[in-house]
Amino acid sequence: MWELLLRMILDMVTENRGVQVEFYNRFQYTVETLLQFFHVKEDGLSLEDMKSGDYKVLDEELRLNKCSSFDLIEHYYLEKISLQKTLKHTPYGRISVKCYYDPPEQRLTVEILHAADIIALDANGLSDPFVIVELCPHHLFPAAKSQRTQVKLKTLHPVFDELFYFHVSPEQYRHRYACLTFTVMDYDWLSTNDFAGEAVAPLSDFCWPGRPNASAAGKNVQPVILHLSRSKPSDKPIMRMLDARTGDREAQEFVRRLKEIEKSMEED
Repeated sequence: MWELLLRMILDMVTENRGVQVEFYNRFQYTVETLLQFFHVKEDGLSLEDMKSGDYKVLDEELRLNKCSSFDLIEHYYLEKISLQKTLKHTPYGRISVKCYYDPPEQRLTVEILHAADIIALDANGLSDPFVIVELCPHHLFPAAKSQRTQVKLKTLHPVFDELFYFHVSPEQYRHRYACLTFTVMDYDWLSTNDFAGEAVAPLSDFCWPGRPNASAAGKNVQPVILHLSRSKPSDKPIMRMLDARTGDREAQEFVRRLKEIEKSMEED
């Protein structure tokens, strides 16, 4: 009976994303009441058994749906940072970068050096790659503009050797979800550019005091190799939650950008 009730509530919650927070608060209260009812002061089902399986899924669903859109976007980048740390080798290639921070100037320097083994997205078996580098999430860096490298024609191993500068304050880089994103695109002359892969790097790797990159001497640090990933944003529950918030401008703008990337993947 406990599992059946959990499944019914979970189905109802997932079918009603994007409604008022009070909706999820009521379900949270209902679940906690049922939990105590079936536990019956240790004479019923064990809490350990009850708080597994669908309960964990439902608890996470309710917790995230009660978050603000900014909180969800921040959680999205935390997940991407966590995933990036697990990547060793991928079929989408890798990018080599150097980043160092000048505390007095509050300036982050990003060197995009080169990429290797990126996927072929043109009929000739090659690509025309370029890299977009951004500070994310955008609501944390509202004044920061995305920047991009030059296009390198007909290659899967482009050499860029380009410098980019960003203003980053301590109030910004201290957040765990603050990161740099590197998006590799294939330039198309007559149609939409194609998405080749992306990588993220948390600013805490470069900006925190005491890190070797957090000084002008950071110019001498070794390059960082980031493996590229190419997952579909729509596969993530957070994406679906934000998409359901049709009246939220920030949520819809975030979803729109991710849908553009996904569309370019489908057109490959």
